[in-house]
Amino acid sequence: MSGFLIYSVYSRTFENPGSFKPFMIRRFGRLFPLLLFATIAYVVGLNLLVLAKSTAVDWGYARLFREPHLLEYLAPSAAEIVSTLSLTHGLGLFHKLILNYASWSISTEFYTYFLFAGVCLAFKGRRRLLAFALLAVVGFAVTAWASIEVHDCLNAGRCLDVSYDFGFARCASAFFIGALACHAARRLTFSANGLQAVGLAALALVLVQVDEAPVLALLLPAVFALLIVSLSKDRGFLAELFKRGPLQRLGERSYSIYLMHPVVLLPLVSYRGSIKGTALTGAVLVAYLGVLWVVSGWTYRFVENPSRALFNRIARRMAPPSPMGTA
Repeated sequence: MSGFLIYSVYSRTFENPGSFKPFMIRRFGRLFPLLLFATIAYVVGLNLLVLAKSTAVDWGYARLFREPHLLEYLAPSAAEIVSTLSLTHGLGLFHKLILNYASWSISTEFYTYFLFAGVCLAFKGRRRLLAFALLAVVGFAVTAWASIEVHDCLNAGRCLDVSYDFGFARCASAFFIGALACHAARRLTFSANGLQAVGLAALALVLVQVDEAPVLALLLPAVFALLIVSLSKDRGFLAELFKRGPLQRLGERSYSIYLMHPVVLLPLVSYRGSIKGTALTGAVLVAYLGVLWVVSGWTYRFVENPSRALFNRIARRMAPPSPMGTA
């Protein structure tokens, strides 16, 4: 989706090198402020949780916890701090996910923007599309190889679960598949209802069978690209569903939901193995989703949206004059 959206907005703006700086300022302002806030919230929240748990254990309430001494205080190393501030922490620098574990993909996406802008400035027309296709194919080949050979996903499961080590290849591949999907959607004529039905059926098939055949997960980028193309004309039963107010707000808060969900999950870490039974599991799930909805609303309103507006204003002041006027 990111590749589709970025291509649709920016593919025609890279007419001179002066477009690069405002583009990256906008992208930085879109990603970094909330990432920084969510990472600090995760570290502070985890340490507060450990403090509360340790205090409860010291006061004789160890029986309340399945594993009383499971959690340890988290003190970020200098390398973790510097890599997070430079958005490089998802580029294979560590042997595991660090700090706010969801943020690895934000790191890889930021540097995929550099790659996209570089290709757009270096190539035009068909050569640009060929470069996109090459990057998509090479990135997917590396992702598939890492999933199968490095992570042994055919036996261990979770194919496509490549993050801290080869996550950049996975991100770049999916991004440029999305860009190519946007280009195709502009030129294709299709039945929105029919393509959406096919896309949903393909997605359901993969999700139902992926535990038995983990390699099917490698089809997900193509399946999602198909679904996004099917929605690109803003017609069809699925498009009409997504126009509803609650789903529009869900999309609006999606970035906040993504980065804040590890923070909201923190209180459940110690109880993960003890939440059993359909009723209890359902109640915990509803509570978790409710809290996440409220928290994401706060971060969207007070962190994400204001910071994005600020960096967009800075980018507009630096943008080169356009003969076509302001888009």
